[in-house]
Amino acid sequence: MTQLLQHRIICWSLSLIIASISCVFGLPASVNAQSISNTHPTQIATVSASEAFRNAYNQRYTWDKNFPGYSAEVSITHRGDIDQGIVRVQPDLSVDVINVEPDNLRELVANTVKMEIIHRRRLPFEQLHGNNDFELKGKDEYGALKINQVGDNSYYKVKGDVITQVNRSFGDVAVTVDTLGTTKTPEGYLVSHFKTTFRDAQTDEVLEKEDVRDFHEKVGNYYLLTNRTIRYNQAENPEKNPVADTRIRFNDIQPL
Repeated sequence: MTQLLQHRIICWSLSLIIASISCVFGLPASVNAQSISNTHPTQIATVSASEAFRNAYNQRYTWDKNFPGYSAEVSITHRGDIDQGIVRVQPDLSVDVINVEPDNLRELVANTVKMEIIHRRRLPFEQLHGNNDFELKGKDEYGALKINQVGDNSYYKVKGDVITQVNRSFGDVAVTVDTLGTTKTPEGYLVSHFKTTFRDAQTDEVLEKEDVRDFHEKVGNYYLLTNRTIRYNQAENPEKNPVADTRIRFNDIQPL
């Protein structure tokens, strides 16, 4: 795989793929894991896909309107390149990355922070999905609900309190995002582990896989991303790769 394709994949995964889907949701109390697993396929239609999606969206962990912004020291290691600098997130959620000189590293840090912001900002469901319709398409072999976005090639799998899979296409690239781990907070859920698989939309050939692990800590009143590791692999199990290809750490985080 060429370096250009790798760079494009990094940008997609950090700024488009995950940001556009908001991986962690919870299902409404009336649609818990037990009721899903015991639902006969002909009865699934009684559960509103749109309502389940809306209620789930509202259970994510997000920052409130009083979020003050923060500054942090950032260190990044990517494919043998190492650098460090400063990140500032303003109260209006704009981002500055300072003193990280290589363009690819600065862009990777900026996209990581911007993606985190998109997950954490609190926007009404109707503002993002008010024009979309969703339909239930049964269950998979593991009991996860399959939810299609009507009029689009996007579809989701939901089981228990999380969306376990998201499928989207961007031009000639098809993307599958699997949520593998979450962290529960009193205010909602955070994704702690996910895998992204990029395929050729025509041939279904795997182009690359990314295995991402995130760690959040509570700083003041808010949970913030403090550590991200990304492993890249074309093999079937990138998470078994013993060496992290990219590691981003945010240290000395200070609210503004």
